[in-house]
Amino acid sequence: MNTNKRTLIAVILLITAFVALLNQTLMITALPVMAETLHVSLNVAQWLTAGYVLTIGLVTPISANLIDKFTSRQLFLGVVALFIVGTIIGPLTTNFAIILLGRLLQAVAGGILTTFVMVSMISLYPPEKPGLVMGYVSLVISAGPAIGPTLSGLIMNQFPWQALFYFILPIMTLAWLAGWFWLPNYTEKQTTRIDGQSVASVVVGIGLMMSSITIFAQNVWIATAMLVIGLLVTVFFIRRQFTLETPLLDLNLFKQSSFSMMIVSLMLTFAILMGTEALIPVYVENVLHQSSLIAGLVMLPGAFANAIAAPIVGRFYDQHGVKWPLLSGAGLLIISSLPFFWMTAHTSLWWLGLVYVVRMIGVSMILSTTTTESLSDLPARSIGYGTALNNTLRQISGSAANTLLIMASLIPAQLIVGFRLSMGFIFIGVLLLTVIIVIYVAKYGRKVDGSRN
Repeated sequence: MNTNKRTLIAVILLITAFVALLNQTLMITALPVMAETLHVSLNVAQWLTAGYVLTIGLVTPISANLIDKFTSRQLFLGVVALFIVGTIIGPLTTNFAIILLGRLLQAVAGGILTTFVMVSMISLYPPEKPGLVMGYVSLVISAGPAIGPTLSGLIMNQFPWQALFYFILPIMTLAWLAGWFWLPNYTEKQTTRIDGQSVASVVVGIGLMMSSITIFAQNVWIATAMLVIGLLVTVFFIRRQFTLETPLLDLNLFKQSSFSMMIVSLMLTFAILMGTEALIPVYVENVLHQSSLIAGLVMLPGAFANAIAAPIVGRFYDQHGVKWPLLSGAGLLIISSLPFFWMTAHTSLWWLGLVYVVRMIGVSMILSTTTTESLSDLPARSIGYGTALNNTLRQISGSAANTLLIMASLIPAQLIVGFRLSMGFIFIGVLLLTVIIVIYVAKYGRKVDGSRN
């Protein structure tokens, strides 16, 4: 495949993945307004975001099997079409359940797309520059969710919430048409059987556990029962994967300690990203009493910093290894965590924006590096499964962080106290992430030539 053709395919793939991931935070800044307009509580409205992220996590486990079962062209056109259907359904009503249905259809497509694009990028480009290739993928993974709140604020300042759906509809429609005309079949169908019990158990198990979190404050007993049942079903799913010749998720990959440590680091980093992005709009709008537009603009410099840093970090990883991107990123996360504890109802928006920029650069450095590093030692046949695990657990951690931190921020009578409490939980995650990174660098720090120290 010549360079121009490969570049065209990469652009089409990255645009669709970017929109799918942008869409998961596109509602964040609009949640306070949508809660009021749709006559639901903020805790219910946040399911437009948490439900999207959770659904991506639930459908991602089957994505590796779908990549084997269908050709690249069939899978791309099918899932983008499904995304378009969800985008059309969402704005047609003011019924919250139907709006949520549209979002969940988008999420099903988005979950498959994200894994498909990551696997495609790895297969399209030579293996000599994994950091650069995954740097661009990480740009999409981190910049998409980072830009969502800003874009939402800009749109909501001029238009009703329905415009959040209408904005992305033509982009995905054009991407589908581009795929129809220019996307070739660069993968072939394989004989793959998707285990129905595994699909059902992972959806029910994880779905029950995550849903129990959101209703815990309303009914402790029902939430506890859902959590216990979810755990039992998830244990069944895990045990079953070790008995299947072709598992839904290859959990044997966790026997490799380097993979396990990078996946946990990735989960914590994405939880920090999603938690911060969920809390800042609530703080700006409900504590500082600014508009959703202002909330979006405060987050815009951080989104740009995140996008710029990802490919730069990827190049640095290829040339110098894993050590300094991870350690520097952890340091920036610690530095950017401390100011949140002293923020008040009179904090400068400029100061908040600056702290957010530092936070997003740190997130980009770690997210780009851990994504590449988690797949670096896997054999080619396991890349699809590794990517599916990567995306599944990342999305689940993001959904849990989004839900739990919004709930925690609403517990105290004063919102500013709730904001600090939630940021305190995030800081604990930052410290845990830092410990894992230090241990990993000490044990697996890479030399420039890719060998282990």
